[in-house]
Amino acid sequence: MKKAATTLFPNGEAEQRAFLAALLEPEPRGSAVVWTGPRTAGELDTVERGTLPSWVPDEIDLVKPGEKIGRSRAYEAGEIYPLDFSSVTAASALITARDRLPEAPRVLDLCAAPGGKSILASVLVRPGLLLSNEVEGKRLGPLRHNLARCGIRNACTQRLMPEEIASLAPEAFDLCLVDAPCSGQSLLAKGIANPGCFHPSTIKGNARRQLRILEAAALTVAPGGFLLYTTCTFSERENEGVIEKWLERSGAGFCPVEVPHLASLRSPLSEFPSYRLYPHNSPGVGGFAVLLWREGVPNGDSRTLLPSPLLDYPVGPTTALSQP
Repeated sequence: MKKAATTLFPNGEAEQRAFLAALLEPEPRGSAVVWTGPRTAGELDTVERGTLPSWVPDEIDLVKPGEKIGRSRAYEAGEIYPLDFSSVTAASALITARDRLPEAPRVLDLCAAPGGKSILASVLVRPGLLLSNEVEGKRLGPLRHNLARCGIRNACTQRLMPEEIASLAPEAFDLCLVDAPCSGQSLLAKGIANPGCFHPSTIKGNARRQLRILEAAALTVAPGGFLLYTTCTFSERENEGVIEKWLERSGAGFCPVEVPHLASLRSPLSEFPSYRLYPHNSPGVGGFAVLLWREGVPNGDSRTLLPSPLLDYPVGPTTALSQP
């Protein structure tokens, strides 16, 4: 862990110490909440909006530490979904993408459970169709429950390998989210034990899997569409490294995109625009994000028609989903 701190902050011993302290001696943190229903003033004990970054949309609040979100009326009513503020910050790259997406875009969340990124995408880009995919069967139930509880519209779920979706639906989506499985080093800042998360073999194995997922994800993106890659770890090999390797190997036609409101978080570990979040200088526990654009002109008529089996498991009403 100390080696990682030295690598991440080579010129700042004070910052190295602050980073390590945030992981080894975690303090209580507030959670972000996404409002999926009517926003009710005074429902939760939240941080003053004036103290939040200016980009934070009205649908997001930061709740103060100690608030029992799961016991609130808004939670029981499905009006809010809690998640770490770093997840919100990473997914806020969608604010940059949405002005260049077609109306009612098709969205694929490739590694969706437990549903936070799908819910954020639903709120931020208003998809005409949202396919939330989860490979692990035991995580599919909670994913469907969260989407249904929050009343997410135009959504369905699947349990397919990324390569299967790429084969069934090439160039079919305007936006693909890859919240990649990773070593989860930021979990330490939540006080969650995560043995081996800094071990080289753990990092190497995750990077290999992430590269495979990226290669499949890219095949699903229509010309002019976007791919958002995020993790909840600090390892360069799983973040900038895997993106760089993918771009060199099979990422032709994709280019990383600047996210202006995240400029202060730009990573010094890559020449392309990517963004890092750390637990010692932000409300969240940390993570990584990079937004990639596929060259081309968006044209809804040229997207691949989704095969009906992909839409067999809608969330909520069982009426067939239409294809925007």
